Amino acid sequence: MNQHKKLGLVTVLFNSPDVLDDFFVSLSCQNYKHYQVYIIDNSTIPEPLAKSRELAERYQIPVTFIDNKGDNVGVAAGNNQGIDVALDDNCDLVLFINNDLIFKDENVLSSLVNSMNSDALNMCSPVILNYPAKKIWYAGGYIDSIKAVAPHHSIDDEYIPNSIQRASFDYAPTCFLMVTAALLRKVGRMDEKYFAYYDDTDFLFRCNQAGYKVELLPNVVIYHKVGSSTGGDLSYFGAYHLARNRIYFIRKNISGIRKYISLLYTVSTRGIRLLSATPEISQAIKKGMADGFKM
Repeated sequence: MNQHKKLGLVTVLFNSPDVLDDFFVSLSCQNYKHYQVYIIDNSTIPEPLAKSRELAERYQIPVTFIDNKGDNVGVAAGNNQGIDVALDDNCDLVLFINNDLIFKDENVLSSLVNSMNSDALNMCSPVILNYPAKKIWYAGGYIDSIKAVAPHHSIDDEYIPNSIQRASFDYAPTCFLMVTAALLRKVGRMDEKYFAYYDDTDFLFRCNQAGYKVELLPNVVIYHKVGSSTGGDLSYFGAYHLARNRIYFIRKNISGIRKYISLLYTVSTRGIRLLSATPEISQAIKKGMADGFKM
């Protein structure tokens, strides 16, 4: 076990104290101990940070707290705050990790770190199952530059142990993604204009351009309480930011005729979506698209 590799775990809090017990229990179970957790608090209420401090002390988890004092600076900016401190602390590896995850297998961190080291990987991800249904949520993915989406392979399929093959992919969500410090220094930080949603798609797109792929390690499985912090894409927040950031992603990253095809496809499909959306969600989508063209 490569305990000499210092691992920095970057997680952003936002108003969801109820998920933290499982998160800290999962960390306390790990047999890999050479890590530091960087907790960035974007919460507008005091409970998440207070509970994190109490749980860190209870389970003797090494944590550096970054308190934004009630200011929600966004997921991307929060991750950047964690990246900066982790690199200043000379972490060899950084794990972007949501705090609504469960991974009580004691070998999760050690398996990922060992594979990163022995196979000279730059990025890796486990298989991620949704919770509590325990169906596949992530088992590989790609970035579709025409539709400007990042689909997950086999999403919502029943999980059958040993059925998923190890492979390299263009995309993995940053709810649980391990990367090297060297990659971060080359690719750079998260684009804070996204605030939330598409910040990971943009980051992985830039990683692809720099020649990096995500290695899926199917022997490692974790669980994700999907949408516990943001309310999912059916909330006003989710609908607005998904529409806005999708337009921004296209305008920023896609070039040539593909850019105009992608914009036409996105505007057309969002228009169709408006036909069945509630008035609140319709307003969110319209405002999101308009703002996306202003960014």
